[in-house]
Amino acid sequence: PNIVIILADDLGWNDVGYHGSEIRTPNIDRLAAEGVVLERFYAQATCTPTRAALLSGKSPQSLGIYQPFSKLIPTGLPLTERLLPEHLQDLGYQTALVGKWHLGFREAAYHPLSRGFEHFYGNVTGGVGFWDHVHGGGLDWQRNGETVYDTGYATDLEADEAIRLLAAHDKNKPFFMYLSFNAVHLPNEAPAEAIERYGHISDRYRRVHAAMASKMDEAIGRLIASLNDEGLLDNTLIWFMSDNGGV
Repeated sequence: PNIVIILADDLGWNDVGYHGSEIRTPNIDRLAAEGVVLERFYAQATCTPTRAALLSGKSPQSLGIYQPFSKLIPTGLPLTERLLPEHLQDLGYQTALVGKWHLGFREAAYHPLSRGFEHFYGNVTGGVGFWDHVHGGGLDWQRNGETVYDTGYATDLEADEAIRLLAAHDKNKPFFMYLSFNAVHLPNEAPAEAIERYGHISDRYRRVHAAMASKMDEAIGRLIASLNDEGLLDNTLIWFMSDNGGV
């Protein structure tokens, strides 16, 4: 089967519609209704440890990873580890990462293209601006090791890339796509029209946060529609999870 792992960033228990949230997430709700919901499914408390566990299959403590990597850390997820995409490549899978990496920044050996991903589009550090794609004072937005100056909202750009890759992939091979959204991590930023839909929420931070979650849900809906249009949906395993709970 094809495999798609969709990872949200800092999405809380009360940020999805099927948990009774005021945030509308119909596409995520549909995945829950038509799939299996793991409601005692534990993640680490912060992003890098969860991502390290997800791709290595090991507890982050055993890897010596206890907190998010800052952009000043010279290393990353230990190079001694063989990661999920590398194992899947051995089985003939095409592999792609779209979105946030956050498992090693300073040296190319720790970048996604050196860790089993054939294609990478997104950012290698932690949270970036959704409009300017800047982290820590520098632009962090790339495609396959080359900085790109794409304009637009990060969630939309990530969905666009994922859909483009699905349409272009070799139909004779299965694919593994790791769609690692920056949403709903800070900074709180969303398109004005998405924010306006939540005008009934009095707290302005929650209002923007809700809009960010809805934009991610729309992106997931687009991805699922693309899988269906390409005739891939019935042979694709889709996992959706958050790297940790809400801030």
